[in-house]
Amino acid sequence: MKRLVLSVALGGLALVGALAQRPAPPGDAGYKAIARPFLDKHCILCHSGPGAKGSFRADGALSADFSDRAVRAKWAEAINQLNSHLMPPKELPQPAPAEVGNLLDWAAAQTRQAEQTQKDRAPVVRRLTRDEYKNSILELTGVDFDASGFPADPPAGGFDNNARALSVSPLHVELYASAARQILDRALISGARPTKVQWHFDPRVAAMDSRRVILDENNKSVIINGNNNKEEGDYVVVHNNSWDKSVDTRNFSVPTEGTYIIRLRAMGRIPTREQVVQSAETILGKRREQQLKENPGGAKWHEEAYQSDLKHFQTEGMYNYGPPRVKLVQHLGSQPRTIAEFDVESIPKTYEIPVRFTTEPAGINFHYAYDVPGVLENFWLQSSENFARPELLIDWFEIEGPIYSSWPPPGHSKILFDSPLKTTDERGYARQVLGKFLRRAYRRPITPAELDSKLSLFDRVRKDRPFLDAIKVPLTAALASPNFLFLIEPPGGKLSDHQLAARLSYFLAGAPPDNELAALADAGKLNTPEALTGQTRRLLKNPDVLARRFAGQWLGLNQVGANPPAPDLFPEYDRHFETSIIKESEAFFAEILKSDLDVMNLVKSDFVVINERLARAYGISGVRGDSFRRVPVSDNVHRGGIPTQASILTITSNGTRTSPVKRGVWVMKTLLGADPGLPVADAGEIAARVPGIEKATVRKRLEIHRTRAQCARCHSQIDPLGFSLENFNAAGLWREREGFGYKGRVENSDPLVDTASQLPDGTKITGVDGLQTALLARSDDFLTCLATKMLTFALGRELGLTDRPLVQKAVSHMKNNKRTLRSLIEFIVNSEAFRTR
Repeated sequence: MKRLVLSVALGGLALVGALAQRPAPPGDAGYKAIARPFLDKHCILCHSGPGAKGSFRADGALSADFSDRAVRAKWAEAINQLNSHLMPPKELPQPAPAEVGNLLDWAAAQTRQAEQTQKDRAPVVRRLTRDEYKNSILELTGVDFDASGFPADPPAGGFDNNARALSVSPLHVELYASAARQILDRALISGARPTKVQWHFDPRVAAMDSRRVILDENNKSVIINGNNNKEEGDYVVVHNNSWDKSVDTRNFSVPTEGTYIIRLRAMGRIPTREQVVQSAETILGKRREQQLKENPGGAKWHEEAYQSDLKHFQTEGMYNYGPPRVKLVQHLGSQPRTIAEFDVESIPKTYEIPVRFTTEPAGINFHYAYDVPGVLENFWLQSSENFARPELLIDWFEIEGPIYSSWPPPGHSKILFDSPLKTTDERGYARQVLGKFLRRAYRRPITPAELDSKLSLFDRVRKDRPFLDAIKVPLTAALASPNFLFLIEPPGGKLSDHQLAARLSYFLAGAPPDNELAALADAGKLNTPEALTGQTRRLLKNPDVLARRFAGQWLGLNQVGANPPAPDLFPEYDRHFETSIIKESEAFFAEILKSDLDVMNLVKSDFVVINERLARAYGISGVRGDSFRRVPVSDNVHRGGIPTQASILTITSNGTRTSPVKRGVWVMKTLLGADPGLPVADAGEIAARVPGIEKATVRKRLEIHRTRAQCARCHSQIDPLGFSLENFNAAGLWREREGFGYKGRVENSDPLVDTASQLPDGTKITGVDGLQTALLARSDDFLTCLATKMLTFALGRELGLTDRPLVQKAVSHMKNNKRTLRSLIEFIVNSEAFRTR
């Protein structure tokens, strides 16, 4: 008997897909002969009746009806527990290996048969995700539509493009119809080119709302605020972030809806460490003098406080400042919206930001956005104008628009293109317009009946509407059509070239096929290994899209900021840090894809991909600017590879502390493809305090928690992985000790972080380096997990037992081709699974 086994040795869990080569008894007969006797002998004692342990009932849920997905899921859970040796409990008699093997053979055969039957019968109809919809509309009409108002796409199998989860509700239908009308009203315009305005604003320091200007006859009392800042020549100097410090203009409205350019002329000023210390000496000295005046007898303590606080400014890394940062906020109607955040260079420079305005009353604010962590030594002096910190110097700003690269705009000309029929045969021109638009919208050649249907709709409304309004009606119907909103692949057989072009393009670019891909499909020349490989390499020249869409979901980057580190405990975690750690993980994945590197660099690498903000946080020198770039690192930096990235370390923490359990589970699920299952119902949380132990670390509290019998079984698999990452705090920053001082401060007497542990298979690991070494030693498990995730994303569905051979072929292909992401992707797009329904 041969079986294909995916063994996850780290943590001792093994998910075995027993694809038996020998025939297994059919469903009902096998159930009576194999499954039922096994369940009655080894499971029914604990898992029956209303009080079944873990709410798992072997007397009802585990039936022979594998056509029911819920039944298959329960069997998968049961098999996982058996293969993990978590069930039956160790204190009870254990089944013989042959008994387990027979059960696995039977369950695998039934699962495989049910999956294949359902796959053959079900047509694949996958709705566009919000991101894909936005990109499709942009390509089709030139309109950059905000699809965030649509319901969120529910993830399944870890990704939001899973066909099974992308259902359509009545709300979707209403929103799609409304969006189609809005999009075409923006794309198709009439009349002369709107007159461009260019408004110039020179902010000056004055009482709030006291400076008003007349921009034109429609904007006669526009407010310009320099607010409570300083002035130096032509510049307003913004020293910190406060309600009365931003530079803004309000109470204006643009004459025409559209895209406008906001220009900001500004520069930055970064104080040196010496200037920081000097300013602190002055402020601390005045405090000491005041204290001595009020309490002369406390001179000794006042001097000690002065020296202690001064040392903070002399030694803390937070005062190795970066450039000042500005946040642009647009107010439209009553809704504020952050448009952009960016660093400001030390020389005068003009920054341009495109912003869409409606004709509603509007305003814009430039906020100071550089955060100096507020700690015990500095929080009370942060607002002082005399404390040295990065400063934002604003000279002027402008609003210009609406901006069009041509008139009519490119989107309009793309739909209503020039043609000899435009002035000689209106209906013939309408047929041309609709034919070209439908072909692009439906991503395939259209039938005469489809074109005639839309043309008849135009005919009906043209009688009492102008041409432009009439042509919008069938175009709106096209954008609300299932042929546009869905990727429809009829059941059975090979994909057509056009279906394959759409699948490939949405996989790698998140957008409809471009002209080159569409031309290959039209010529019937796409469905060959040479063409598919060539187009794949072309599309991967821009790896950022796949990095954002695939890596972002695989790693769980959308969870960053959902439960952020508490600001009083982790003041170094700010908005710039949060946005940077997301981009770090995406840029790191993109670098490995672009440079065609070994995918094991995802586990451990000798480089990072960071910007200046992260370089300061990670203690890496020589990095300037907000752009992300590849930077080599030495071993003592403890960075390099996904497990060391702050994005991962923050989403696997609890806001106030680290969570070895979350981190261990994340490693198992995300890097190894092993699911430890849900915790038992009465597991509870780890204790916040431990009686009799003043400084009980998170590890100590967790070890006490796992002494409970119902908890130990899972924690023995999970905790060693999580303990190895305990040198990183809840903000993802390195630490040697676990802090028990004021607001989590680390004191010299605080316990050292203990990262040593032992995996269930006996492997000893210490720290993140030990974890990475252990993961590298089990590279097949990581490769299998990565291949499974990429196939799930590429195919838009969860994988089943019938896909296990495909996964193993993908792994073998990677191992024979430098183990790169590119080799994995090229294997996938050339696979039968990708090229067939």
